[in-house]
Amino acid sequence: MAADELRQDRPASGVLRLTIDRPRAHNALTIALQRRLDTALTEAATDESIRVVIVTGAGGRAFCAGYDLKELDAMTPQALAESMAEREDMLWRYLHYPKPTVAAVDGLAYGAGTMYAACSDLRVGGPRTSMAVSAARYGGVNLSWLLDSLIGGARTRDLLMTARAVPGDEAFDMGLLTRYTPDVAGEAVRTAEQIAAQPPDGLRHIKQLLLDGAGQGLRERYDRENSVTRATLGQRSITDMFSAFFANGPAAAPGGVS
Repeated sequence: MAADELRQDRPASGVLRLTIDRPRAHNALTIALQRRLDTALTEAATDESIRVVIVTGAGGRAFCAGYDLKELDAMTPQALAESMAEREDMLWRYLHYPKPTVAAVDGLAYGAGTMYAACSDLRVGGPRTSMAVSAARYGGVNLSWLLDSLIGGARTRDLLMTARAVPGDEAFDMGLLTRYTPDVAGEAVRTAEQIAAQPPDGLRHIKQLLLDGAGQGLRERYDRENSVTRATLGQRSITDMFSAFFANGPAAAPGGVS
């Protein structure tokens, strides 16, 4: 059952970890499992004790090998079309998830696995990581709408047109991974802890401004950021705003804080 194939735990304060637990199938996603993941994320979105979500795969060999091909092959054309439309909606919701997300990509990530990793806010990988956007192998297209914002147009063409698997060190060099270490699980938790230590409202605004900024002019993005900052911080005193910063954050630079 899908409920048994998604484990949840709290590895640190404010951090929820969702582990896809189908190691014998390289953590491939059935439609039921993807629905369970979507439901768990929806439930976590309203839980104020959760500030960051880590998504990972069990077994150390795979983050996620994509959609379960055996399941897809057994579907009728109508069922397949309906499931793909549903999956498109679930992935879009994940991209726009209101809380920060971290993908712990320990092992291979192919197809939908790379899509979920790319839609995460941060991606942690290591020497065992291997990532591919494999749609070109069957005449499809994935991530043409997002990948160039992460790794640039030239590298996006390379990965989408060749469908080649990229090892972890190369993925990090090109920006597909944001952190690279042999300790993928531990670094993912440490990264999530760093994020969870920040005020959640500010994180939500950062994420939304970045998502909405694509295609907008620089001045429009600048003005919108300033508008959000004024609306968010305008009613708070300097003492209130920076008390936590001075208590827990890095030392202020000479001349104050901008």
